[in-house]
Amino acid sequence: MEKHDLVIVGAGPAGFSAAIYAARYKMDVLMIGQIPGGIASTAHDIRNYPGFDKISGMELMMKMIDQTKKLEVPIKQDAVIDIKKIDEGFLIKTSKEEILGKKIILATGTARRELGLSREKELTGKGVSYCATCDAGFYKDKTAAVVGGGDAALTAALLLAKFATKVYVIYRQTEFTKAEVSWVDEIKKTENIEVLFNEEVTELIGEERLEKVKLSSGKELELNGLFIEIGGTPNTKLAEELKLELENGSIVVDKDQATNVKGVFCAGDVTNRPFKQIITAAGDGATACYTAFKELRKEKAQQQ
Repeated sequence: MEKHDLVIVGAGPAGFSAAIYAARYKMDVLMIGQIPGGIASTAHDIRNYPGFDKISGMELMMKMIDQTKKLEVPIKQDAVIDIKKIDEGFLIKTSKEEILGKKIILATGTARRELGLSREKELTGKGVSYCATCDAGFYKDKTAAVVGGGDAALTAALLLAKFATKVYVIYRQTEFTKAEVSWVDEIKKTENIEVLFNEEVTELIGEERLEKVKLSSGKELELNGLFIEIGGTPNTKLAEELKLELENGSIVVDKDQATNVKGVFCAGDVTNRPFKQIITAAGDGATACYTAFKELRKEKAQQQ
């Protein structure tokens, strides 16, 4: 069985940051992730990451991936389906094998949140989308809408506005309270974007493809595409199996990114940190790795 001092589960900014620090500490580390780059790689336009005036999520994550590979950190593209605490550490089961890790960092991120409407799954890929970066180009000279009021929603709308004739932003609040002011200003300046406040999508209408949506006001909008950007749900399945403490659906960590289970650390959007950004996820990953490194070093010293 393959054995490592540290196993990082997750391949987003938190996971890659932890891996980079582990390499610098000369740790015996393995990284496992199903989707290299995670949700961060779908960000269209990032303008608040130090060192880059403007960079796409895909480009930023490719730089992290390349840096990690240059440091010779082994990366397995696989899904972790189960983790159990045993005397030797943690038994990690993937879809292909079992791996033993003395310490683990969970950086499993979030899954896209759905509206929960009838026929939503049926129309996904047929007018309903969760990734503007992936699908915006299909809406050239068409009409599209974005649901949500955070940074992800507004940047999705701005990207769509480069292709679509008309873009609606549908938001249930009276004003944008979560998005950066600079993105709000750009939305206001973009002529083919119209914001609909105090509205929610209540029904998806269409046979083979999405044709229109019904709003909470009773109004109907004819659309070719609807992009859902209402945040994410933390991926806590593995955390629940390990009996980690949760708070409002997120993993509780202390200032060192440690959990209530010794040897388990968490980083990034899956934690209960209130500010969820690429840069904060990277900081979490670095901190989690440093804490794991200190614990391993202390344990090895005690054994000598």
